[in-house]
Amino acid sequence: MSLYITECDAKEILSRVKGFESDLRQVYETWDYDFRENLGRRNALVSMSQETETARVLSRKFQGVSSDGAPGKPDIVIGEINAELECKLTSGSKTGNSVSFDFRTDWETICNKEKLDYIYMLADENFEKFAFLFFEGLTPDDFFPPASGSRGKSRMNKEKGMKKCTPLFGSFIKRNDVYVDSLNADIKDATAKFKSRMEELHNRSVSTLKKRERVRKLIASEMYRLEKKMDKLQERIAYWEEAPDSFTFVLESLN
Repeated sequence: MSLYITECDAKEILSRVKGFESDLRQVYETWDYDFRENLGRRNALVSMSQETETARVLSRKFQGVSSDGAPGKPDIVIGEINAELECKLTSGSKTGNSVSFDFRTDWETICNKEKLDYIYMLADENFEKFAFLFFEGLTPDDFFPPASGSRGKSRMNKEKGMKKCTPLFGSFIKRNDVYVDSLNADIKDATAKFKSRMEELHNRSVSTLKKRERVRKLIASEMYRLEKKMDKLQERIAYWEEAPDSFTFVLESLN
């Protein structure tokens, strides 16, 4: 199935949901309540707008679009293309200065349906920056079984699930690749420095046996140090290539 939500659709949905959040916040301020004091509660209230606006956009392109969201049922059904879509809104969990995002779903729903499309909308605390991530064809295998006390909510196995992700607004970075690229750059830099050092040593005056012996020892020492450094860098590359995938999500402001 081709992608049925576009970047333009994502921006329109985000803009409408952002406006709804702003209006709700003003109502809360009228009553001297802090709408953003509890982000989970804020997002639960705003998520209705996410589902409604997504269905509104899709209904302009497809027949048979409905939005139910009752327990055990997908949030949106697109009859014309026989697709079912779940909509999730999260602001992640904050630890110190960092925010981590766990993509969750209702385990019973995904098991009953066996395959569902998902939209995960990521929003910052002030509802100014967002990421709009579309996942096509997620299955129970893309999620961990729910932990005890999680009320039937299961967490995505990002190492599997992110392979099905298309970012329509904002982006994500696979940190493993960033680390490997950085280590490869270190290897390239170390190699260049070694080459330069070898050229310097070979150009030294070796008019006496003592000088030749000294240069020989320096070359051997440089080669030994390079070999040790390369071994350590290759070990770190192997670690990140085999480590579970780790991601950074980049939220962006709407224009």
